[in-house]
Amino acid sequence: MEIMLRHQNLMLALRVEMGWPRFKLANDCLAFSSGEEMSFQVGMELARVAQLLGKDVIYSGWASTKATKPTSFSLAYREVLTVDVIDKLVPHAVNDTAPLTLVSIRAGEHFVVDRRGSLVRVAGKPRDIGTGRQLAMKRIKARAARMGDTLLASNRFLPTGQDWIEPDAVPAETVVRFG
Repeated sequence: MEIMLRHQNLMLALRVEMGWPRFKLANDCLAFSSGEEMSFQVGMELARVAQLLGKDVIYSGWASTKATKPTSFSLAYREVLTVDVIDKLVPHAVNDTAPLTLVSIRAGEHFVVDRRGSLVRVAGKPRDIGTGRQLAMKRIKARAARMGDTLLASNRFLPTGQDWIEPDAVPAETVVRFG
């Protein structure tokens, strides 16, 4: 349970720090997940799960069950005809309050959550990635430490190759705005 809780709280902290609230949004198009370190097999499974969910998936890879922090961040990003799996991402903060982004250390791009709650691929990289990464991890760890020790009822373990079954959600009405 401690392992799942550590992974859950870190991913919830990343979620909130990227500007995505903890509740289910009207545009529920993004999922957060964690597991083994990224590999070809993990990437293939991540793409499969993104397709099953109909959501982009942000993923943290962990070296072992005893690890206290992830070794990597990756994502499955749904395009029109493909699901791109992008690894070697680092969380990045420009300051203490701006939403975090995920920056590719391989390609000249980064990923942000836009005002609709969608994950968007943006060309270019911010400057001073090392300092931004340190600040981002500091914010993520601080928020995760404040999250307590309750495993969410919707937290699921998905064995490789299994079908995803949406957990029963607390009914929530979508806010509808006119004019």
